[in-house]
Amino acid sequence: MKKAYFLFFAVVMALAMQSCLHDNDTTFDLPAAQRIDKSVEDYTQILESADNGWVLQYYAGKNYSYGGYTLLLKFKNGHVTAMGDVLDPEEQATSEYAVVKDQGPMLSFNVYNKVIHPLAEPWLGNPDGVQGDYEFSILSANADSVVLQGRKWKNKMVLTPMPKEASWEEYMLGIINVKAGMEVTTYNVIQGNDTLTQASFDPSIRRLTLKLGQTTWDVPYCTTATGIVLGQPITIGNKQYSNFVWDENEKSLTDNNLKLVQFVPKSHKSLDFWVGEWTLKTSIRRRITLTLEQGSAQNTLNGKLHINNVTYELQLTYDPATGRIELPGQPVIDPTYKYPAGIVLIPASQQENKLFGEGKGSMYFTWNEDTERADAEDSGQISGHAVDSFFGVAYGEDLQPILNAEGGYVFAFTLPKIQYMTKTK
Repeated sequence: MKKAYFLFFAVVMALAMQSCLHDNDTTFDLPAAQRIDKSVEDYTQILESADNGWVLQYYAGKNYSYGGYTLLLKFKNGHVTAMGDVLDPEEQATSEYAVVKDQGPMLSFNVYNKVIHPLAEPWLGNPDGVQGDYEFSILSANADSVVLQGRKWKNKMVLTPMPKEASWEEYMLGIINVKAGMEVTTYNVIQGNDTLTQASFDPSIRRLTLKLGQTTWDVPYCTTATGIVLGQPITIGNKQYSNFVWDENEKSLTDNNLKLVQFVPKSHKSLDFWVGEWTLKTSIRRRITLTLEQGSAQNTLNGKLHINNVTYELQLTYDPATGRIELPGQPVIDPTYKYPAGIVLIPASQQENKLFGEGKGSMYFTWNEDTERADAEDSGQISGHAVDSFFGVAYGEDLQPILNAEGGYVFAFTLPKIQYMTKTK
């Protein structure tokens, strides 16, 4: 009898435990789904509650390996309006967005937006582009901040409310002005009264680099209306620095007692400096002149190359960050009408006896204060090779290079082994 009672009791307890376990599953599983649903609703409400939108310091590249961008975002009725310093800082674009359920709540810019999506688009030869996201896990959210993490590249970013009285247009104009002031990229790093080291900014990839002792920082930054914000603080001594204010008069960036003061190297020259007549020094004994004038597009120069009593028109670019100019390969109009399809200026290496083809390679001209000339150097675009020359290859009616009797290219003109150029006017 006792044995039967204990057996009955054990069966009842087992059934009771199974029932409890089943109840617990129901208790925890269903509320978990409900919690996500409620988070989706709450986060949507938080995003749309900011009357003047949000500021997002957006970082691209796996492990923050690229640069930073500043986006202004306003969420309303399932749509997002965006501005940012991605392509055109004055452009504003509106598209749909959604907060959806994934493994947790996710902010998805699910319809193409001309401001946001270029950060996630591939480039020619670079399928990942700058490695940006357009879908973000929402890690936390309240009226003061929304913490996001890119779904693909995993970078964390924070939305903070845009001040109610601030103008989006004025904010973006502030970014434009800060960037214009920071065109010279070299800075002295000063703490108190001590100059510690030098730093450099690369505006093309939006990163700051500096070395102090055995420590090197290479960090992304975002430009704001008043200065820059670093994606990772610089630690000097026991102090951290990350939020710098731009002073246009002093040409400096300041965070508490740390100041980055812009200095202009002797090699840096303004666009106006390059305007005038120059004499090119090559390996051939012939007077070759290049007359430069400012182009119609920003940071461009129109060049007139005079060689063999013929003048050819070229296009060069000016880099305001370094103060140097660049001569790329390019199509050239044939003023003599001898070559049906014109001429192509092709970068080459005389040392390697090699032409690099169209669209590859260029040369820089950098001012040398000591020798008072502009030294020519390869731009580094072609891995493992160095451009030191240009050849004007003639093209025929079939849009192919014209060949001579020996099967070689016909050159309208040659610029072999360019060394430097001196200003004559």
